[in-house]
Amino acid sequence: MALFVLRSRYVAFPPLANIWLRNLLLVGHQKSTNVDAIDSFINELMENKAFKWKVLSNKHKPVPMVKRVDTQNHIQSLANYGLTQIYDDLTSNPLVINIKSLEQSHIDNLLDTAMRENNDKDVHLLFEQMIDYDRLPSKNVLNMLLEYFANAADRKRLDNLIALCNQIEPSFVTDGSGLLHYKAVIAWRGGNTFNSLDLFKKALIGCPTNETRKVINLLLARIVDETIGKKSEAVLLAVIEMGEFCMAEMKDDFLVGYIWERSFQSQWFSDQEAAKGLFDKHECLRLAVATRVNSLCFKFMHENDTEAVYRLMELLLKYGMSAQCRPILISLFEYQYWRRNLRACSEIMQNSLDLDIPLPESYNQKLLTLLLGRSSSSSAKPTTTVVATKQKQQPKTNKYQLKF
Repeated sequence: MALFVLRSRYVAFPPLANIWLRNLLLVGHQKSTNVDAIDSFINELMENKAFKWKVLSNKHKPVPMVKRVDTQNHIQSLANYGLTQIYDDLTSNPLVINIKSLEQSHIDNLLDTAMRENNDKDVHLLFEQMIDYDRLPSKNVLNMLLEYFANAADRKRLDNLIALCNQIEPSFVTDGSGLLHYKAVIAWRGGNTFNSLDLFKKALIGCPTNETRKVINLLLARIVDETIGKKSEAVLLAVIEMGEFCMAEMKDDFLVGYIWERSFQSQWFSDQEAAKGLFDKHECLRLAVATRVNSLCFKFMHENDTEAVYRLMELLLKYGMSAQCRPILISLFEYQYWRRNLRACSEIMQNSLDLDIPLPESYNQKLLTLLLGRSSSSSAKPTTTVVATKQKQQPKTNKYQLKF
């Protein structure tokens, strides 16, 4: 009877070791199934996006020798999960993209990525394939590529690209006035200032479309940025003459306005004097500045350049533009009010009275509030000092009385 009970217990309750073994096998089977599913999904994803990963991987620098030991160990640990191929795709340096069968949008993405990362190697490889397969990107990316070669002073590749444009899309060259403005950039990089500006003039004269004129204006704006505060006064005068040419011949005041704004805000005295000369010489520039008073004040205040704001108001008052000075005084008052500068706010309010440019009544209330706040704080200071001295003196008298 006892033997029967032991056998029944053995049948009802199997050994604990068998249960552990069965659970271990089930868990191992589930893990292997999950790993296989993840492995197949990742491999399929990498096959679809292989060309993008290989382009982006080219920007990575070579890994130092000290880190290669850890990298190899990491590869060995990933080999059991089928991720070695993914690592090879991510770290392969050569560009193995063939643009012959790619769409134009893909070529645009490849060139745009390489140029934004200043990856000369990839740009040159893609350009060689463009020459071999007679392929061109879109107009925007093509202009970026032309400017890229021009800024690098790569005359050979620029000429080859212009020749390719003449062969595939000649209208782009004719509408761009022969793309002389990019040759002008190369001349500027080489130090030939006057030759560069002459080429820009020829490009503007032969420019048939507004789109090309906008591209030329952007290139000229970068030249102005490289001139103000960095080059000699002779170069600045040549650039100013270029802006006056655009205003007189092309009826375009963009360049003169940009030169004035950059030179007006410059820290060099010669640049500021050049800005004053332009303001005195051209009435259309004065009218354009008068319409941009608010934006100019906001820009100067954002950079904490209150001295430029006062100089701007001085120029406007010189030509009787009192109405345009009112927002300047308001901006100055707000700037000093939020800094709790009572003296500056009082001076601004006095200037408004002297110049007969009345400010809104609310600013009188703000000045009064600031004055009362300053007076109350100033009157509170002696009381606190008196209380402090009394508190300091009282312990001494108490100690003296406690001795008796």
